[in-house]
Amino acid sequence: MNELLATATEAAHAAGKMIKDNFGSELTVNEMQRHDIKLELDVQSQKLITDMILARFPDHAILGEEGGEIGGNGEIEWIVDPIDGTVNYFFGIPHFCVSIAARKRESKELLIGVIFDPMQNETWTVVRGEEAQLNGKTIAVSNRAEMAEAVVTVGFSKSKEALDLGFARYKRIAYEVRKTRMLAVSS
Repeated sequence: MNELLATATEAAHAAGKMIKDNFGSELTVNEMQRHDIKLELDVQSQKLITDMILARFPDHAILGEEGGEIGGNGEIEWIVDPIDGTVNYFFGIPHFCVSIAARKRESKELLIGVIFDPMQNETWTVVRGEEAQLNGKTIAVSNRAEMAEAVVTVGFSKSKEALDLGFARYKRIAYEVRKTRMLAVSS
């Protein structure tokens, strides 16, 4: 699994450099939907990641957000989101990342995961059965046991049903937590 993790980390960093280098530049939009945007840079970033993975593991399969399954019929399947947070990226909000995971194809058992935030130069990694890490140091969830001790950030989904549930959940917890944070951006 170390070779899988090393490959995913290297690919995430290479793609992260590409998307960071293009942050704030004029972008080619391939598709604009009400709650989503597909960029040509997503496609280019995914191709970079795919090429790096398949160069090392030509029999592995890759499921990418920017296209269907490609690669071989091996036992490992990669899941790639080349710009996780494309809407943020498009609107100049520096909160996005590169997300890559590998799992066993048949059982869907996750083996490794890498999330790279190129703007903060932070890399989260995890290997099945081991503790998660941030930039090579072990991390853990907070030991806070009460909502009154927590500061939470809020994001809402896309569908009306999900938005309605999110608003209700936010209203319920807003009175319980120490503070809530919401990102407001004007463009």
